[in-house]
Amino acid sequence: MNYHVLTLFPEMIEQGLHTSILGRAMEKGIISLKAVDIRDYTEDKHRKADDYPYGGGAGMVMQAEPVFRACQAVQGSIKGKKARVIYTTPQGRVFDQMLAEELSREEDLIFLCGHYEGIDERVLEEVVTDYVSIGDYVLTGGELPAMVMIDAISRLVPKVLSNEASAEFETFHDNLLEYPQYSRPEVWNGKPVPKVLLSGNHDRIEDWRREQSILRTKLHRPDLYEEYQKNQEIAKKIKKPAKNRLKTIIIDKALAPEGDFQSPWWNEFQEFIQERGLPLIFAAETGIERYRRIIQEEKLKRQEVLVFTGTVEGALAAREDKLRTIYLPIDEEEQEPKGLIYYRKISDLLEGISVLRSLT
Repeated sequence: MNYHVLTLFPEMIEQGLHTSILGRAMEKGIISLKAVDIRDYTEDKHRKADDYPYGGGAGMVMQAEPVFRACQAVQGSIKGKKARVIYTTPQGRVFDQMLAEELSREEDLIFLCGHYEGIDERVLEEVVTDYVSIGDYVLTGGELPAMVMIDAISRLVPKVLSNEASAEFETFHDNLLEYPQYSRPEVWNGKPVPKVLLSGNHDRIEDWRREQSILRTKLHRPDLYEEYQKNQEIAKKIKKPAKNRLKTIIIDKALAPEGDFQSPWWNEFQEFIQERGLPLIFAAETGIERYRRIIQEEKLKRQEVLVFTGTVEGALAAREDKLRTIYLPIDEEEQEPKGLIYYRKISDLLEGISVLRSLT
């Protein structure tokens, strides 16, 4: 990827982008950056590239000819097809991850940075292919927006990031915000790292992260969450209905807040079940036949039932009746006997939501 930035302040671009990840990518030749001083293309002996606006008004306007010459010179230096010219302006399309992905597939990009009161409209009509904004506010110039876009685009260029998965699974992937991140120490200021992240089970970790992303998006960006839900509904219509579709949840009463176990995810768990239209049945009894009696009384089919239990005894009872079982240990000291079988072991009900999402 080759970036060409047309600006009145090339040192601003050079100083802002030749560091950190982008700086290393430039050293390796993965991306290149050339800041082109528009003043180099003016015929004015004082290197003046702006003038007063026709019709009056405050401020100065960048002149058409220096901008045009600078753009033509850059286009002439590029081999192959003409590069897209992006004019950074609050009047343009709002820059987002989708546009970043689109632009990352280009070989060359030209950014045109306005300043003062803008650029003569005639040259914009002549050279600009894309009008792009980074938000509904006004800055002193287009250099900062250009740098923001170059940073976002570069992350998506192959080999710029050391971990290719970083660009794929972070904020705005699938219209979702990124999940929370944790590092050492394991306990800081009395706050522990979520247990699932210490489990070493990558499937569980991915499920947990996915659910955190969904919850964060729902809380902080309802607009993105709405888009995510629409996409999920479309995917459901396309997806063929699975055999033995889950229709009923049986949960040990001890896993509900009124029992001994207080789950911070209980409300989210209940809300998700309601959204899916799944009946929730509490198993208050104990013993090996606890779930069997519920299935008989409610006239349920075993293959359509999922059990949430918090004890080894509950997992054994569910296994006796050949029921899919989610095991969320209430007592972490309770020893699992060898050969204990369950569909999934989880550390909190957030993981449970992820399991339900895959089964409904």
